[in-house]
Amino acid sequence: MDKELKTPLVSIICLTYNQAQYIRKTLEGFVMQKTNFPIEILIHDDASTDETADIIREYENEYPEIIKPIYQKENQYSKKIAIGVTYIYPKVKGKYIALCEGDDYWTDPLKLQKQVNFLEQHSDYSLIYTRTNIYNQTTGKMENETFGYEYKGYNALLSINCIPTLTICMRTDAMLQYLKDVKPQEKKWLMGDYPAWLWIGYHHKIKYIPDITSVYRVSKESASHSQNPKKQEAFILSEIEIKEYYRNKFGIQPFEDYQKAINSLYFKLFELFFQARYFQKARLYSRRINLNLVSSRERRKVSRFYVRYLVYCLKCVIKSIKEHNSQQK
Repeated sequence: MDKELKTPLVSIICLTYNQAQYIRKTLEGFVMQKTNFPIEILIHDDASTDETADIIREYENEYPEIIKPIYQKENQYSKKIAIGVTYIYPKVKGKYIALCEGDDYWTDPLKLQKQVNFLEQHSDYSLIYTRTNIYNQTTGKMENETFGYEYKGYNALLSINCIPTLTICMRTDAMLQYLKDVKPQEKKWLMGDYPAWLWIGYHHKIKYIPDITSVYRVSKESASHSQNPKKQEAFILSEIEIKEYYRNKFGIQPFEDYQKAINSLYFKLFELFFQARYFQKARLYSRRINLNLVSSRERRKVSRFYVRYLVYCLKCVIKSIKEHNSQQK
């Protein structure tokens, strides 16, 4: 890796908070990159209460030319401050940006070199991504499946996100244009990456390479994999809102795969609350499911729910009558 004091070609952005058990591996993935160009590492610690900041300082002392930390004294996320727009992007010097959060890590030392080589040779492309392994924190094992698959056009991306954030490298100009146009910091979206891909994918070309370059950690604490039904609900509804925002923004009529994707998200919400025995919520989302777009197994599941919901309603009525009668006495 080139350590000379030159303007970096790539700015690596890393957000972290209380990830002391992971951040060392994340930083090792950055500093092991073998490149013929200079890089910078912009790492934002959001006032961690564990040893995260101490570990970052170790690497800052060892790699002072490339590691540029931002240490917060008060947690900014809890104040609903847009960290990227406020603290990170104003400091970016690179022509390209790579992203990786503080609990994930890169495994391919040539990741950045391969991606930059492509972008330098193809000015009509603005984002390149790869596959990633998935590490399940609960089981302590790698999943058999990887995440990240071939980009098949904008409509496919609008239907299902195929781009793992920790694998991307993109043109800084494209990201800044997105931030200026969409102003995501003013939205209440719970996904920070997918909205950017949807904007970039509409205006620019996207490249996929099938290499596995990283490891994505899945934990119960993350918003997308939370065991809390309300947190899962908020995340899924946010994804639906993002899809609808871009469909309307770019005047795209609903198409079959898109309708199936939205329907699948509503089915997830229905299933989530059915299993948690929140029958009123389950009924709400069951009414948004187009049964013509689900499998026969899923249709049977909805039918079984309505039988149980009817029993639930009858029990509520009987309980109410008994309470009323006891009050009359």
